[in-house]
Amino acid sequence: MNVFLIAILILAALLAAAAVHALTLKAPVPGKRLACSRNEQELKEMGERFGRLIRIETPSCHDETPDLSSFERLQKEIDALFPECRRQLDKTVLQGALIYHWKGRDAAALPLLLMGHQDVVPADPEGWTHPPFEGAIADGKLWGRGTLDDKCNIFCQMQAIENLLSEGFIPECDVYLEYAVNEEISGHSAERVADWFRERNIRFAAVWDEGGAVIDRAMAGMDRPYAVIGICEKGYADLKITARGSGGHSSAPKSATAVTRLADFIHEVNCHQPYRREFTPAVTSMFTNMAPSFSFGMRLLLGNLWLFSPLLTVLLPKVSPQAGALLGTTCCFTMMKGSDASNVIPSEAYVIANLRPGFTQGTEESIRILKKYADRHDLEIEVLSSREASPTTPVDTPVFRYLEKCVAERYPDCGCSPYVMLGGTDSRHFSSLSENILKFYPIRITSKQMGSMHNVDECIDLDACSDAVDFYQAFLRGYPGEQQRS
Repeated sequence: MNVFLIAILILAALLAAAAVHALTLKAPVPGKRLACSRNEQELKEMGERFGRLIRIETPSCHDETPDLSSFERLQKEIDALFPECRRQLDKTVLQGALIYHWKGRDAAALPLLLMGHQDVVPADPEGWTHPPFEGAIADGKLWGRGTLDDKCNIFCQMQAIENLLSEGFIPECDVYLEYAVNEEISGHSAERVADWFRERNIRFAAVWDEGGAVIDRAMAGMDRPYAVIGICEKGYADLKITARGSGGHSSAPKSATAVTRLADFIHEVNCHQPYRREFTPAVTSMFTNMAPSFSFGMRLLLGNLWLFSPLLTVLLPKVSPQAGALLGTTCCFTMMKGSDASNVIPSEAYVIANLRPGFTQGTEESIRILKKYADRHDLEIEVLSSREASPTTPVDTPVFRYLEKCVAERYPDCGCSPYVMLGGTDSRHFSSLSENILKFYPIRITSKQMGSMHNVDECIDLDACSDAVDFYQAFLRGYPGEQQRS
């Protein structure tokens, strides 16, 4: 028997084993979606209450020139909406950031921190179905900037606590709330709050911030909605790459200019993907959890990463930029500057590169790799800002299992999986204060709604908002006693 035939037999055996595993991997039949706990009138009243926060435009507060006037108006509205929270929770305002403290029964237990942010990205009314700061209710939805990112966290968390306070409920451990004022511009508001907690030697059993959500189609081909819980987020770097050379008049162009060298550099980086791609443990965990909910073909591939990960490492980036971004560092060229006149060859030109370092190569290594490409074209690199990827939250802890349990109970028609965040959140500033950083909106949204964040027609379904309030209430009722018994 020759070597080629042996190789064919081995490959056939591996494929047969993978196929058998894929056949046994089918997920159980999903449960029935729970009915909304509020009637149509109650949903409308809730939407009108939430809309009062949307109508107050709160652009991010710059650290250098802070203007807190819009946040002061928002905080007065919050006080009016949640009188029991105002009366029973200790409140601290730290340069606009809100910190609430809800005292629990056991002062010695590690507390829980729920997070969000008060600021929103700008919104040009052009193209919106309903004006972005009108807080309109239509088609069973509340429309406006911040309905998803991120005033929904403020409203749903505080409404849940307001309801619990009205019932006389006291949590087992202390619960803190934190709402910063410049998350959208990566400002220092949440970082100052984290320092405030460090100064008081306060650590947390878990920190729960924005992130994944309950998405109708987390990935194409899935047979059910999925609650995706962020357990880590990629790093970040902004680089300025500058080309220098002799300028001149465009009527006598040179063969190589500052602009053409930059263009050659960009082309080379884009055509020769410079960063290593691989399935890290977090990404492997994500796809392994999701695999049973796909059709057979995808179950075959994703359910047998031991065999197909080399193939998928090549194919996924070609099929989906989002999936490809999970596998390593990405580089995107976002801004350019050359001459100020159309007939002038610039003596200096630059491009801005935005890097999102993955968990295969860190920020420093990713920058060094790009610098090698820049050196070949005689370009200079300046690091404008950078940070490493966040630590990965373990998924085998009581608090993560408790959150999964709450998802199964409140969203029985959905799957649940850990998730790798491609963007950044304020929770990264708290990674030294807790090993359990959870990034999750307990809100049902469609793929279209997810795309509306930072875009036109941001909106939230009223029944999804109601479900989220109920989710927070259920989570807080059982935390931490229930999750400690898990």
